[in-house]
Amino acid sequence: MPDPLDGLDDIDWTALNHAYGDADDVPELLRGLRSPDPAEREGALDALYGGVHHQGDLYDSTLACLPFLCALAADPAVEDRDALLGLLDSIGESADQARECAGDDIPDPQAVVDQAKDEDEWYEEVSWAYGLLAHAALRDLLPALVPLLADPDPGVRAAAAGLLARRHSRPDAVLELLIEQAGREDDGAARHAHAGSLGTLVGRLHDDPPQRLRAVRALARLAEPGGDPGTELTALAALARHAPDQLPDGTAEQAAAALDRSREQPPAPATDPRPDTDTLLSHLRNLRATTFAEDADERVADALGALHQALGDRVTIRHQLVLHTLRHGDPQSPLEAVDRAGDLHSGWRVPDSAAAETAEALGRLLRDPDEELATAAARELRLGRLPLSPELLDTAAAIAEDGRFHTGWGWERNLAGQCIQLLAAAGDERGVSTLAPLLPGRIAPEDLPHWCEQLRPHVNGDLFGMLYVRMRQIAKSCDKKDEDGKLNHTALRELGRLLAAMAATRRPEAPKIIGPMLTAALTLTQDTTRELHDGPATALSLSDGLGPDAEDALPVLRQLLGDPAQKTRVAAARALWHAGQDPAEFLPALGEVIADADNWYARVCALELAAVMGPAAAPLAEQIREDLAAERDGTDHDPTLARLLIAARAIAPDAEPHDELMRALWTRRRDIRPLIAAALVRERATRGLPDGFPELLRAELADPRRVDNNSKYYGRMRYNTATDDAFRADCRALLAEQPA
Repeated sequence: MPDPLDGLDDIDWTALNHAYGDADDVPELLRGLRSPDPAEREGALDALYGGVHHQGDLYDSTLACLPFLCALAADPAVEDRDALLGLLDSIGESADQARECAGDDIPDPQAVVDQAKDEDEWYEEVSWAYGLLAHAALRDLLPALVPLLADPDPGVRAAAAGLLARRHSRPDAVLELLIEQAGREDDGAARHAHAGSLGTLVGRLHDDPPQRLRAVRALARLAEPGGDPGTELTALAALARHAPDQLPDGTAEQAAAALDRSREQPPAPATDPRPDTDTLLSHLRNLRATTFAEDADERVADALGALHQALGDRVTIRHQLVLHTLRHGDPQSPLEAVDRAGDLHSGWRVPDSAAAETAEALGRLLRDPDEELATAAARELRLGRLPLSPELLDTAAAIAEDGRFHTGWGWERNLAGQCIQLLAAAGDERGVSTLAPLLPGRIAPEDLPHWCEQLRPHVNGDLFGMLYVRMRQIAKSCDKKDEDGKLNHTALRELGRLLAAMAATRRPEAPKIIGPMLTAALTLTQDTTRELHDGPATALSLSDGLGPDAEDALPVLRQLLGDPAQKTRVAAARALWHAGQDPAEFLPALGEVIADADNWYARVCALELAAVMGPAAAPLAEQIREDLAAERDGTDHDPTLARLLIAARAIAPDAEPHDELMRALWTRRRDIRPLIAAALVRERATRGLPDGFPELLRAELADPRRVDNNSKYYGRMRYNTATDDAFRADCRALLAEQPA
């Protein structure tokens, strides 16, 4: 066999570059890939990733390496060839991304590269040009690697299947041999890889129906029940992603049975371990290992994760799998089962009966001896807004009462703290008795105002008193400046959280304390910005300000209408409105904020308040109508446009409703639908539901995804379940008044 590095020294590597300068070190790195020493091989591979493929980038040295990497991967005398194929696959991924970004804009990529070198410049198009050149090189080089699908080394067979299925320019040229090899493959890991690679080919062969059908049928054979669990689950995942109509009936039951078999079968024999080296590759390998429980089947775990992602909106199947792993074990770890439950219930609209089943399974974990697992279960119960049974709340109350807490930041994140938050979420009065004694001497959590709002019906003198005690403790630090004369921002922000928590209780004593504290806070900046610090300003952050009984805070609220910070002016106006004060006092301030298009956040807050005020904000009607017309003809920024439209409709119910614009905004931007639905609920007394909205509302309620789930993220992404629940309640309320 020819020397795979033949011609290596004929290249002037010093004239080429990689991430760290000229590429004169690359020849030795390529030679190191065939060293008999595993540590040296890994060090060479790691250095190539870091140099010629740094963070996914491509260079002229990358292009020069490609023929040698392919030749080394094809040489049976070279060890760790699967790792070389992985590097080629990663380079191919960058090349494909560059091709997608460049489109047809770079007909001559070499010319772009040459010009950049002449000018000694680097810009985005240069990166794309290198990607296009790498894509062309791989198009010519990869066909020679097709025989590796039948290589004696199962690791090479597996890696070659993935590389060729994803990157070969002619997927049909790979299909035949891959089908043959999958049919006779006796290695579990390679068979597993073949299943995923056939799925990739199904996706790539969409323009060749006969060949695509062959791939689907081969995939369906690998998905038949009773075989290797990892392969079966991977094949099911590939069908779910690329040929969902071919998923078998009873997919959930079949997948659960495969998981059960994986637990019963002996662990796969250990492969020769990679060396533990001082490289990023070794670090990442060890880091991945920490996410798996002892004796975990990594292939089955990866396949189950892929199946969940591929199932996407098929909530019923995913719920059955989540419930099975919570009850019987996850192939990766118990924590992973809890995380998948959180992902599903946070991002998708699971039926109430299914949510209750998940809540029951997570509730049992609250008493698990593994406190990390129990804490995760409590957190997902809360974030998913799952139904909390009396028995579950009894358990949470007992854990909270016996809890131990530190005094620093994040003291509420342990198991007992999560249980207190569960009690608050349920409006359980035991949340008051467990929270109150914890407040003195401890940093007020970010969500303390929200907890107090949830517990409002049960707030007693004890909890309010402890809020006051902690406020007095922290207030002593608020007027102390450091040696540079800077304010104690940390203390001021905690003060704001405590004041907001007091406001959330709606205790009559709250405004008597909050008003003077805001006045005092203003004195801290009277010689500098003269604006209320954003910490104490948090006291006004609730949607209904300080509530209707804010008499003792009215003087400072009126003073804050002139605050230099526009958002503070709006917050003061909101508090005055909800305190029943004359709109004439604060409408001029709102009008000034609405007129300033440069301060987007304050402006939309002002528009939202005007919409809530309705006809009481009539003096702003003409200004808002003009802004609506200008916005519609100008930037057409949908979030601003929606708020202008909602405010205009609310302030002048008899004016032009612009129903067609309301429908267009609903259709264009799902993230502003909750705002529109809430506005339509407020309008019910003065307007009928716009034409076409019953159909839009029904379609929304039929959508399995929560309103802010845009499908771009999987796992560990938690969505705003409270917003979605309120949104769906508004949709149902609007439809309840419509004829069936």
